[in-house]
Amino acid sequence: MTIRTLSYAVAIACSAGFSAAAAAQSNSVETITVTGSRSPIAIDKLAASVTVLTEQEIQASGATQVTDLLRGLPGISISQSGSPGSLTELRLRGSETNHLLVLIDGVVANDISQGSLFDFAHLTAANIVRIELHRGAQSALWGSGAVAGVLSITTSAANQSDSTVSLTAGAGNADTYRASASASHRGEHMQANVSASIFDTAGDNVSRTGNERDGYENTALNAGIQWQPAAQHNLDAKVRYVDYTNEYDGTDYVTTGLPADADNVTDGEQFTTQLNWQYQDSDLPYRSLVSVQYNRNENNNTTSGADAGGTLGERKQFTWTQFVSFGDTTLAVGSEFLRREFEQSGPIGWDDPNYRGEDSTSSVFAELTGLGTDKLDTQFSLRYDDNERFSRAWSYRAGARYAVTRNIKVFASVGQAVKTPSFTELYGYYPSTFIGNPALLPEQSQEVELGADIILPANVTLQLSVFSTRLEDEILGFVYDANSGMYTAQNASEKSRRDGFEASAQWRTDDVSLTAHYSYLDASQGDGTAQTVELRRPNHTGSITAAYSFPVQGLSAYIKAAYTGTRLDTFYPPWPATAKTLNLAPYWLTTVNVDYKIDSDWQVGLRVDNALDESFEDIVGYQGSNRRILAHTRYSF
Repeated sequence: MTIRTLSYAVAIACSAGFSAAAAAQSNSVETITVTGSRSPIAIDKLAASVTVLTEQEIQASGATQVTDLLRGLPGISISQSGSPGSLTELRLRGSETNHLLVLIDGVVANDISQGSLFDFAHLTAANIVRIELHRGAQSALWGSGAVAGVLSITTSAANQSDSTVSLTAGAGNADTYRASASASHRGEHMQANVSASIFDTAGDNVSRTGNERDGYENTALNAGIQWQPAAQHNLDAKVRYVDYTNEYDGTDYVTTGLPADADNVTDGEQFTTQLNWQYQDSDLPYRSLVSVQYNRNENNNTTSGADAGGTLGERKQFTWTQFVSFGDTTLAVGSEFLRREFEQSGPIGWDDPNYRGEDSTSSVFAELTGLGTDKLDTQFSLRYDDNERFSRAWSYRAGARYAVTRNIKVFASVGQAVKTPSFTELYGYYPSTFIGNPALLPEQSQEVELGADIILPANVTLQLSVFSTRLEDEILGFVYDANSGMYTAQNASEKSRRDGFEASAQWRTDDVSLTAHYSYLDASQGDGTAQTVELRRPNHTGSITAAYSFPVQGLSAYIKAAYTGTRLDTFYPPWPATAKTLNLAPYWLTTVNVDYKIDSDWQVGLRVDNALDESFEDIVGYQGSNRRILAHTRYSF
């Protein structure tokens, strides 16, 4: 599907809804976002595609993991190598998994030690109060890595709320347990928040044979403090710590080439922290923000109790931003310094995997928002990155949003984003399988997007968008290297493309909420006869979610059905057979959650994941999670 065809689809949809929408009354609530712009801006003024999950929606779902909430959202496809705790990758709009920048309470959480991707296996839904998914090139705002978009997650540690205490607990089959606690206290000049959660499961048997289950344990701690020592000064600090242990299967390289039961364990730790200082004088149209971030990820692996290697990645960032306002228009300019450090260790065999490397990037950026008229809103952003290892790079984004009527708004945007190679791609080493390539070049993408928001009668809202992306120097992670006899990373010689269409519809009343999402994606590498379809990227994805409050006081239900269409994956059989490209079957995953509020403090519920016990694989040979039933309770005051 070409960008022109998709543009026609948006235009037709807008025209069809024009007359009805013109008579409808807007009931939308202006929501402020801090991710789609460095300056606070209402989402209904942002020239971009955004999906927001509120605290009420998150609690209504009863979800254990964030992927339960994200599956089926516009542009998202998820690949998970088995049961909870196993590697879980998210591709947005057909991008690579490390092309999505993940922010947790404003801190970049991508794992440098694992190829700069974010492994969603270790992010539970406990104590999360808001999720924003910003689709489209965002490097001009957030730097390298925000090629496909930004996922911003807000926990209770950063939530501005009154003094509260909340406790939750749950238990289910597969020896699954979860519990969480959070508390916040708000004073005249200070607010403090703290939360903790645990998740423990015996897991499922991931491989097609055997009966060994792969267990998982996760403990997470979050804390935040906001302090106003004087009228012009605000300080806030946040810290997050996650400790996890994951059992995983090996691969039978001799007979089947498929996963096989093994005594493999990964012990991991994640630590992030941020300190912000903001100066603002109410008598002046100026404010200044200084931010210091630190992110550390460590992973250590064992096989039958023996050391199998590990990685350590650290990300240190300093940002200083100045904001000047002229009425509704705000200019933000700033500078940033980023230091990345990577260490890989392990037993020496055919080659030495032990490596330590680092690099630094100095950046300057500018953003202009609010320039326009009563009907027109614009955003412009520009960024310059000077990396000591690679060529200097420019990123930009420009967008405009126009109110055709009170109930129809259209937008257009264009952007360029960059992604520097990860240390794993440059210098990684996995015995007998992968060796890095230090000659890699950064990836660069250009994207064009058109979209519309339409409000129809009877509280129905529509969101439509069409996009076209071209990626240069795409890093291919599994290219056979004849000299070493292993696979390596290599820049593609031809451009890769991602064209797509996304549509969302929502209907709300006092008692019922219905939401539907659909995404179409055409992602391929190369041109002409050399064109190949990208792996693990379904053409069709979507979801239908229904929430209902029963007439019985306190009783509510939540049902979600998420669809993942057919996609390709590569199977590597034992030598001397050659690799094969296979079709992975489409599937629906259905989840159900029923809650009953006993009184103002107590609530009980029952959640069923994969309610229809669907058999599925996101990766060849790795069986997906079985049906899981979890009873849970919540106490808050």
